[in-house]
Amino acid sequence: MESSTAHSVAFNDIFLIPQGEVHEYSLPMPGIDGAGKFVRCDDMAIADGKVTAGPPAFSWQHYNEQAFVELNFVIAGQLCQTHEGLIDRQLFRQGYSNLLFNPRSWEKNELTGELGFRNLGIYISQEKMIGLINNYAPELQHLVTKIEKEIPFVMHAPTPHFSPRLRQALGQLWESPVPQGLRRLHFETQILQLFYLQCEALLPSRTPHPGEALRTADKERLQQARQYLLEHLAFPPTLGELSRICGLNEFKLKKGFRLLFNQSVFAFVNNERLEAARQQILQGDHNISEIAYGLGYTHPQHFHRAFKKKFGTTPGGLLK
Repeated sequence: MESSTAHSVAFNDIFLIPQGEVHEYSLPMPGIDGAGKFVRCDDMAIADGKVTAGPPAFSWQHYNEQAFVELNFVIAGQLCQTHEGLIDRQLFRQGYSNLLFNPRSWEKNELTGELGFRNLGIYISQEKMIGLINNYAPELQHLVTKIEKEIPFVMHAPTPHFSPRLRQALGQLWESPVPQGLRRLHFETQILQLFYLQCEALLPSRTPHPGEALRTADKERLQQARQYLLEHLAFPPTLGELSRICGLNEFKLKKGFRLLFNQSVFAFVNNERLEAARQQILQGDHNISEIAYGLGYTHPQHFHRAFKKKFGTTPGGLLK
């Protein structure tokens, strides 16, 4: 990755701070309004970075010298990331998460528009992650050899939003007790909880029956269908239209979509609409009626009812 395309930032020294202490910092880049928090606990660490303002398309990069396995969560906004040899300028929006390993490589981040972003990263050493997988997540055993041999990989969470439990865990992350020993225990516990919740999101909810395994070509068409739905939430296509767009018959589309994404096409559209509405309400750029109509809800009462059923509060109550 060419250093001339981005501001280079050194983060390696941050791993030298005392364990259990929360280190707050400002991003050392000109023209950027951003800050972060960092805490280290033995062979694990948390880095929570936020950029609220900066010039469009501003980018910066750093070298991942430490061989950590990362859990990444985009808590707000969006950004483009490039991980040398692994991910090429991919847009990550609020609600995105992954499990990533790309040691001794360059990472580049780029602002998109004026939204800014907040991204939280969990860093776990190779030895610690191998122990966690062996003891608690044997379904991820295929990653152990890659971690041992430092072979890069990334696993994207299958749904583009956080589960209620994951949102709650992220929201409570920095609510730590004052005594240093308990504070360190708090952060270690939070890291393990996020590891558990991320594994839960990455692993299939059930073992497919014989004959249910999806072909690679069908998976690609289903991913295409999912992306098309995300881009047309306000006016989603019918099942017939979507089957023609992605090149699958309706039976394969419905069955494969549920198998790959653990929900029906209809449920996916409904969930994504409501999640998009929640994000727009929190951003505050439009009133609730405009948001509802913009996402395809023709009757406000239907929108209010569906919103409260999913989030446990009304759209207006979200701001209180």
